[in-house]
Order: sequence, then C-alpha cells, then structure tokens
Amino acid sequence: MSSQSLRARGKVPGFRALLIEKRPKPYKQLAAFAKSADFGDVQVEARNQDFRKYTSEIVKFVSAPPSFSFVFVDPKGWSPVKVSDLEPLLRIRPGEILIDFMSSFIVRFLNRRATNMDEILGPDYRDLRTLEHEEQEEEAVRRYCELIRIRGDFRYVCALPVMKPDQDAIHFYLNCATRNAEGVRVFKDVEQRTEKKTEVVRATLQQRKRANLDLFTPDVLYKREERYRRLSTRSKTNAENALDSLISGHESVPYDDCWAEALQYPTVYESDLRGWLKSREDYGSIRIEGRIRRDAVLKRKSNHIIVGLQH
Repeated sequence: MSSQSLRARGKVPGFRALLIEKRPKPYKQLAAFAKSADFGDVQVEARNQDFRKYTSEIVKFVSAPPSFSFVFVDPKGWSPVKVSDLEPLLRIRPGEILIDFMSSFIVRFLNRRATNMDEILGPDYRDLRTLEHEEQEEEAVRRYCELIRIRGDFRYVCALPVMKPDQDAIHFYLNCATRNAEGVRVFKDVEQRTEKKTEVVRATLQQRKRANLDLFTPDVLYKREERYRRLSTRSKTNAENALDSLISGHESVPYDDCWAEALQYPTVYESDLRGWLKSREDYGSIRIEGRIRRDAVLKRKSNHIIVGLQH
C-alpha cells in the first residue's frame, strides 16, 4: 500500500530507509534510486560502504523511537552472512531481519577443507560433510537459522526456498527472523504466493522449450520440480515430528504454539497442521479443547488447546 493511499485514509506514515552497497558501480544506481524515492514522508539514504564496518551506525539509524526496524541483508558470497558480523543487527528491538542465504554457494565452500564456517553453521559444521548433497544443504539452512535465532534472541526463524528459474535446483533461501507470530503469518503468506508464482514462471520457461506443444497452456505442461518435492516431503516430516515432541513435552499446548512451531518449516502451511492434528484426534492420541463443536476449524487466537493423551 502506497503512502498516498494511506494518507487518503487519514494515516500519515513515516518511513526511513538506509541503503548500503559496497561496490562503486551498483552504488551509483542505488544512490540514483534513493534520490528519486526521497520525498515527503519517505526518507531514503544511500551509502557507499561495507555494512559490516558500520553496524553501529546502522543500529543508531534504525533505533530512533518510535520505530520498528526491518533489515534485509542481500550478500554477494558467503562471508557477509557470518553471524558475528550480523549480531548487532540481530539484536535490534523491536525489529525483524531477512537474510538472503545462498545455500548452493555455501555448500560448495562447505566441502572445502580450508574453509571455516563456525560463524555460519556453528562449531560442529564439519559433520555436515558426511551428508548427501540435498540433506547437507537443508541441514546447513536449519543450522544457520538456529544460530540466528539464538544470537538474536528470536522466537521464530522461517526459511523460504527459491528455485533456480531454469533448473531443478534451489538457488537460495530467504531466512526471516521475528519475535512475533504475526511475522510468521505474513512470511508464510508471501511463501505461498511465491510458490504459486514460481510455478507460473517455470511453466512458461518449460513451454518455450517445447515448440511442438504450444497448444497447451503453461499450467497444463508444468511438472513440479522433483527437488522441491523432496524438500517438501522431508520438511513436512520434520515439522510433524517437532509437533509431536512439542505436544508430548507438555500437558497441554495452545493451538497458536503448535501453529508457530510447524509453520517455521519450509513448504508447511496451516492446512498441513490441521490435517496432522485431525489424524491424531481421530486416532485418540490428543484431545482438542476450546471448540464449540468437533468439526469447527482450528484457528489462531481462538483459545483452542491441544491436550496429549497417554496410551
């Protein structure tokens, strides 16, 4: 929603943006954009710096009250995502951070013996070298998210896989760290829309390679990527296991907590969670309290409670 439309509704938003780029040529483009976007209630500033050397200035810039900071780190290579460099930004309150994690690039360096990734994957990262490629990549993402969670004292960290446009492979992950469940909801909405948009884009590219099948529309020809399918299968299994552990470890668990735990996993949505809980209720391993009737749809902020039952 634009600032003009908000102003028409009687709201006058204040927005400040700090854009940082180290390389001179891209910086010139960024500076031109900042100049064109800086007007009225929107203040945009561009700096030609290595952000890792100016984190204290960044923190000062975004911390002027009343404010809520959103930090986006889009690095070139793997070194700029070291958690020690990001830590001042991770600790900003209130705030969220989105980090572009080039998983395919990082895994390539991970397997080089001379590379040290303590500040990206934790001190035990070397045991990842024993995993197969896909599981190695997914575990690397999980460990990075966990490191971000701990160092920034975040409650939730979600990961969104982004496929390469013309290959059956994951290009990178967008990792979002937030301290509020509402941040998870917004991120999962984006993930679901991105998933659908990706299918259209990749279907169009596939269609162009099939000149003799032009009678069909892209969505008819599209075949979901095997890589994405395998990731989704493992992710849903991991989320389901995490849900079981959460329920078994407590006498009762609010549905909202189950929702937040499960939806942090890539490709997992609320429909998955509801299906898992229904199957457990039908089996008799849980009881769901707080509903008016048994077939009522489980929802956040509705005081629905999941109670584990002993067998």
